[in-house]
Amino acid sequence: MLFNSKYNIPERIIWVVLGICILPILFNLLGVDFGTIKRALKFDEVTQLTDIENKEALREYFHGRFIHVILACCAITIAFLTMVLAFIDFKIKRDVSTPIVGVALFCSGILYIFHLLVSTSLIHTVHQQIYITSFTWFFCRLFHVSILILGAGIFLLKPDAIVKRTEKNKMRFIIYISVIFVLITFATIAILFTNENAPMAIYPYRNFARNYDLITLVLYLIAGFIILPRFYAKFPSSFSQTLPLSMLPAIAAQIYMAFGSLDLFDNSFNISHFMMAFTYFIPFVGLGMNYLQTHRNEKNVIDALHGEAEERRHTEELLSGALNTSQSGIMAFRSLRNEQGGIVDFEWVMANPASENITGISFNEVSEKKLSVALPFMNEDGLIDMLVNCVDKNEALNHEYFSKDRKKWLQMAAVKMEDGFAITINDTSRRKNALEELVRSDKLAMTGRIARGIAHEVRNPLTNIQLSLHQLNGEIGANEDAKMYAEIIQRNAERINQLINELLRSSKPAELNFCKYSVAQLLEESIALAKDRLLLKEIKVERNFSNHLTELFLDPDKIKTALLNIIINAIEVMKPGKGILKIGAEERDHRCYITIEDNGTGISEENISKLFDPFFSAKPNGMGLGLTSARNIITAHNGTIDIESHLGVGTKFIIALEERKQASSS
Repeated sequence: MLFNSKYNIPERIIWVVLGICILPILFNLLGVDFGTIKRALKFDEVTQLTDIENKEALREYFHGRFIHVILACCAITIAFLTMVLAFIDFKIKRDVSTPIVGVALFCSGILYIFHLLVSTSLIHTVHQQIYITSFTWFFCRLFHVSILILGAGIFLLKPDAIVKRTEKNKMRFIIYISVIFVLITFATIAILFTNENAPMAIYPYRNFARNYDLITLVLYLIAGFIILPRFYAKFPSSFSQTLPLSMLPAIAAQIYMAFGSLDLFDNSFNISHFMMAFTYFIPFVGLGMNYLQTHRNEKNVIDALHGEAEERRHTEELLSGALNTSQSGIMAFRSLRNEQGGIVDFEWVMANPASENITGISFNEVSEKKLSVALPFMNEDGLIDMLVNCVDKNEALNHEYFSKDRKKWLQMAAVKMEDGFAITINDTSRRKNALEELVRSDKLAMTGRIARGIAHEVRNPLTNIQLSLHQLNGEIGANEDAKMYAEIIQRNAERINQLINELLRSSKPAELNFCKYSVAQLLEESIALAKDRLLLKEIKVERNFSNHLTELFLDPDKIKTALLNIIINAIEVMKPGKGILKIGAEERDHRCYITIEDNGTGISEENISKLFDPFFSAKPNGMGLGLTSARNIITAHNGTIDIESHLGVGTKFIIALEERKQASSS
């Protein structure tokens, strides 16, 4: 069907509207007349109208007038409700076209009110009531189609300019156009009310608009097939879709008036009023459909948002679980910029529990969540500049380094996220320590092979030297010079043998004999072994032992050897009479921490990493095996040893030994 394809209106609705337009004719064929009953009142009936029995005659006489009033009131009410719904629709959808057309329909209803007041003689004019009634009825329909074309035509001139208006300008536009429409309406009413010449063209007992109704018919055809379809194409909605459809009963009203009505309040006259009321009703239904469609869309949006919220909540729970159980520290920061747009700092947005364990800072307890304040070591280590580069240049950061502040190896990976970054931090100290331990084991194994090779190659000739020296001692006799040289050879041979034994001990895993031993006693005995050296250099010893030290399962002789090597190194780097040796011990996290600190010369940063290497020594006559042996012993106890040192300040050795539940041996 052409009308259906052109206006996108369901075909069944078009048939319903056409059926309603034809329905009055079917009622007429069945004998129903909607006009005034053609029956003259007798004089005696008029004089006796006060009698209840004779009131039926009056009702018959005013039958068509009553129907006309009812239909006119329905049309006026629908026009007013249409305008109200139009503004509600604008409040919801912000479509400025809907209230303008709604105001146009309401203004048409205002003229309809004037027509109703005239037809019921509530307004008295200089003209005969029959003439002014037909005259205003013609202008009601003419004004309806004219202002509807005007209201829709406004948006066909520059629709984009109107749509792109701001909310404030849209409201102003609606007010201005509404005021103009109302002024036009009242101006039309004033002209109709005061014009004395127009009704003179009316013939007695003939409808004035019979011939001129063809004008409104043409205008309705133009509106229904040209103006309103284009309006619907520019502003598609259920409301604008029903506007062309409403032209069907309007056209039917003109046909009934032009070719059927002969007198006021006759059958075709009232059918025409019914058609006009139906014309107002269709856009009203369209606005209702607009609201229902908006409500349906909102419900769909709400359902979609609810589903999205549920999905997001589920995703957040999964992410929260992943974040909370992740072994990697995960944090997010947003950029803080100055007036020039440069990044001056980062604000802490979120952090998972693992990041709090790694950084040692609780996210909820940080009063000022600026990165430079919460984690100052990142600024000191130069990481802030790397992160700024990550955000500004969108370059991913992947950096592993040793944090002096946290005393651990950290692996950091950062990527830009909006105007900030997300970063993952992993504590790689165990892996680094394991790699270093593997390297040390390789070095130790190589040192062992070298030591065994040297021991084998040196001990054989050394044994021959010692045997030959023993033979010479029996033949030297009283030769003092010979005895002196023999003693020199003997002492150096023993020294060589001692060095070989020490080399072999430092290059192989320590053999341990575990027993339960007091940590405090262990430290006191280690200090006692170095008593002579301490007295010789006038070194002061400061003890700081915890009162809650327990006994540990360990090899006391081996541990004392390791501690003594560290203590001797500390004594040798301190100045006589000015040295202070601080020895402390405490337990925390099921580990015993022993510290040995001196105020000696300190160790350079480049030498700290080499300090436990075999044969490395900063002393002129040192072999570089004492600290190697000490670390070998502590590692055999599943312990760790770390160093903190500053040149000119001193060095601090930190030994950590695990508590053992039962004795073990290797």
